[in-house]
Amino acid sequence: MRLPSYLLFIVFFLVSCSNISKTQEMVLRSSHLGNDPKTFNPLIANDSTSSSYASRLFMGLVEHDPDTYEVIPSLAKSFEIFDDGKTIIVELRQDIFWSDGEAITVDDVLFTWNTLLKDKIAISSLRDILSVDGDFPEVKKISNTKVSFSTKKVFAPFLSYLSTVILPKHDVERFFIEKNASSFAEKQKAFNSYLDVYTKPSKIVSSGAFLLDELISGERIIMKKNPRFFIKDSDGNTLPYVDKIVFTYSQDLGSAIFRFLADESYSLAVSPSNVALMKSLEKKYNYTLYEMGPSQGTNFFWFNLSTNVPQPKYSWFNNENFRLAMSYAIDREAMVANVFQGMADPLHTAEPAVSPFYNAKLAHYKQDIDYAKKLLEQEKFIFKDGILYDKKNNKIEFDLFTNSGNKERELIAVIIKDNLSKLGIKVNVKVLEFNNFVGKLMQGKDYDSGVIGLTGGLEPNDGANVWKSDGRLHLFDVKSSQKNPITRSWEKEIDFLFDKGVQSLDFAKRKQIYDKFQTIIYEHNPLIYLASPQSFTMVKNNLENIRKTKYSGVIPYLYQVKVRN
Repeated sequence: MRLPSYLLFIVFFLVSCSNISKTQEMVLRSSHLGNDPKTFNPLIANDSTSSSYASRLFMGLVEHDPDTYEVIPSLAKSFEIFDDGKTIIVELRQDIFWSDGEAITVDDVLFTWNTLLKDKIAISSLRDILSVDGDFPEVKKISNTKVSFSTKKVFAPFLSYLSTVILPKHDVERFFIEKNASSFAEKQKAFNSYLDVYTKPSKIVSSGAFLLDELISGERIIMKKNPRFFIKDSDGNTLPYVDKIVFTYSQDLGSAIFRFLADESYSLAVSPSNVALMKSLEKKYNYTLYEMGPSQGTNFFWFNLSTNVPQPKYSWFNNENFRLAMSYAIDREAMVANVFQGMADPLHTAEPAVSPFYNAKLAHYKQDIDYAKKLLEQEKFIFKDGILYDKKNNKIEFDLFTNSGNKERELIAVIIKDNLSKLGIKVNVKVLEFNNFVGKLMQGKDYDSGVIGLTGGLEPNDGANVWKSDGRLHLFDVKSSQKNPITRSWEKEIDFLFDKGVQSLDFAKRKQIYDKFQTIIYEHNPLIYLASPQSFTMVKNNLENIRKTKYSGVIPYLYQVKVRN
């Protein structure tokens, strides 16, 4: 018996729907605050956006356990430690492959560490972090599966730094041939465009759980699962669970929150100023707000101390009592109350309060306008009709830059402007798109002062690229940008302390060294620290395998997340 045509249509429709449901992609939706990354090359990325996406594409030999911070294998099958940690022998897994099907080998490790980093093909701040007393680790091939890492001196965080991502030797060398780069200078120049944002996603050879699928400039970044990813779940299922991640751009946190509430993203970090509102909407919009404790990051205000700054500003900014007066003029308690709704602590050192290396002995700077004025008067600054002048009768006025899209930093800048007006100083707040702002900082020129934050960690040496005088992120005085840079005595002392700090395995001794480092920063104020906020994350309840960890948020591994449609 033949079915009527309308019944045939219904059967066809139901079968089609059944097939669609069976093949429906599992998509994780997320937010991206800001603009496009500048590169997908993890060795040269120097802004948080680029670093974030590049790090998702590549893996290192080890990683940190999100609950204990213990170092555990990643691309490595195992590791052995000898001679007080001065030698580490790593054995690679045999089931690891690049996304193009080539095996990940010891030769890739040697190429990354020796050719790209040690030989400086990659102009990378990683070299600052990985060196001890100016000496880069020696990396040697033992066999096709084993490689040794050695340092001349004890290097306390050495094992942790084996998390440095590994790049594909065969693909980088292919790129050099494509660019006709044969000499060192040509390769160094070419490497700056390796994996730039114009690279076709299909040409990016990577090792992470996700591959770049599409970059739609100013709109979204799409990543897809890597079918060759080596990690499997306890039942032997291939990871990641989701087929794609869609990162949709938002220019500020407000628009990102609207996207989250509209189910256009499934997780979002929120600032303390939004916590009360978002807590009240949890049930209505079916999500959970997690309090994650003190942030590992820091917020600070600083002056450009480089010789790129013209007179008379150079003299003002390099006057230590001037900087100290600025620190005493700032009302950190008001920032905590008004910017972070009381969910933060005033910060006075380079290490966040959550760090075991935090120097709690340093007294907090309380706002004291009268004392700030005395400090300025000692340096021959003059107050006339409520306006501050230097001894040559120059009115004290400067520009203060921060990045757009971060309302907290914009409000901090406004508070600093108001605080310093009490000293008769005119501050011109200027807000720039993030990448443009970072560009100014890396060049070390064309700006007077700034407000920004840096992501932190538990290991002080992670900041070596900021604090060592020749570090690429030596924000307050970028030496490489100047014809006649000046290295101050306290900068040299910091160099010494950072070299010494990694040469002891005794925590108490390291703590003493880094306490002294923080004391130097506290006394000389190259960066003026402001506040350390609490951190919060919202997660939609349709996500599975979400758990609160001590060190890696509520989504420690994206490849373990499942999405209920």
